[in-house]
Amino acid sequence: MLEVKGLSKDFGGLHVIRDLSLSVTAGERRVILGPNGAGKTTLFHLLAGTLKPSKGEIFLDGQPIKAFDAVKRARLGIARSYQKNNLFETLTIRENLMLAAAAALGKSTHMVKDSSRHPDIRQRIDEIAEQVSLADQLDQTVGTASYGNRRQLEVGLALATRPKLLLMDEPTSGVGPTMIDRFHRLLEQLPRDITVLIIEHDMDLAFGVADRITVLNFGEKVFEGTPEDTRGNATVRDIYLGTGGYHA
Repeated sequence: MLEVKGLSKDFGGLHVIRDLSLSVTAGERRVILGPNGAGKTTLFHLLAGTLKPSKGEIFLDGQPIKAFDAVKRARLGIARSYQKNNLFETLTIRENLMLAAAAALGKSTHMVKDSSRHPDIRQRIDEIAEQVSLADQLDQTVGTASYGNRRQLEVGLALATRPKLLLMDEPTSGVGPTMIDRFHRLLEQLPRDITVLIIEHDMDLAFGVADRITVLNFGEKVFEGTPEDTRGNATVRDIYLGTGGYHA
């Protein structure tokens, strides 16, 4: 489904991603682990098209997409949630979802009220709100919503685009245990026609949802395997429990 071959990203003399290759199958839940500065978020920028690689190739369903910008990749089915909220503060949760759903269905207009006239858009909003546990908060203004609800809305906006590949950058960053449990249930309930790549700092969540785990350090892939294999790997233990200075 997703194939990355020899991907590198340099910023001047700084090598952030180094000759990275990985393959993700359709419907897989792949977790990307690594310490701060490992290149995880840069990898997502490269996959989403907000950064161009220095070298290497990216394929989606066998199609090379390295030359495509972020808009074209979104149209092919790549959606992303970010570490920091990127929302319309003065609109309601419903209106934020409405704009995303309208764009995904090819019915975006200049006015939110125009989108609300489409029954398929209203139905889609109700479905997404249930998925991300915001059905009872739809008419709340985003600027007054809790941080946890804003994180849920961020995921809802990504889902509204009907993605084939969902990139989730630390979806539980800054939330408490209750919200982490809620995200765990959300990820478990996502249909398997959505392939998910997750950068996650909460180890219990990461190991609980992953089919496979890829570990990055200094921009390089240093390990890949099942959650069980990852737990027992000496390199991973050194990165997270030792000095963190392992360099392949």
